[in-house]
Amino acid sequence: MVETISQKEEQILQIAMQVFVEKGWHGARMQEIADRAGVNKAMLHYYFRSKDRLYAAVLEKLFLKFINSIGDSFIPGQTFAETLRIFLDRFHDHLLNNAHLPLFIARELSEGGSRARQVMEKIIAENRMHTPYAIINELKLAGERGEIMHIEQPVQFLLTLIGSCVYFFLAKPIIEPMFPEIDFNSSEFIEQRKQMIFEQLYYGIKKRETPS
Repeated sequence: MVETISQKEEQILQIAMQVFVEKGWHGARMQEIADRAGVNKAMLHYYFRSKDRLYAAVLEKLFLKFINSIGDSFIPGQTFAETLRIFLDRFHDHLLNNAHLPLFIARELSEGGSRARQVMEKIIAENRMHTPYAIINELKLAGERGEIMHIEQPVQFLLTLIGSCVYFFLAKPIIEPMFPEIDFNSSEFIEQRKQMIFEQLYYGIKKRETPS
């Protein structure tokens, strides 16, 4: 079977991501990526030109894969509670299936985050970043319907939502030794986690009924 360019690029991106997760941008070497991907360094440079471009390609792939995985959370006609539950399902499923993602982003942010910012600006400029704006729009619509309270700055809710989802995956290696009796990887615990986030966030903004 002849391997296509896209298949070879995909293989290189997967290996590069592993190396960048392990060593960060500064510690990663193109030669190691080439060796682990089973290609020579010249071929690696043929596809991606430089370490900066390869790293940016990995970041872009991760961002877009994540965005696409949660993009179907927004279904016309459903309540914000339903939207939030679907979003939490999609978000946690994606991180469970891509355990490297939180660590990779954490490494990038620890190195200043400038490369992630550049990639994000590119994605936004190309009109491929819809999910955060969709969440904010859903908050506004739910407020207009009277389902939730008016939120002066919806970005605050968005930041709290994302932080609540991501922190567990970053902190798990530290938290697990504190509570060895709990299986943090069990589906039961993950469902409890999603329910906890839902209750804290949704009922924190749900419109209160005014006593008659």
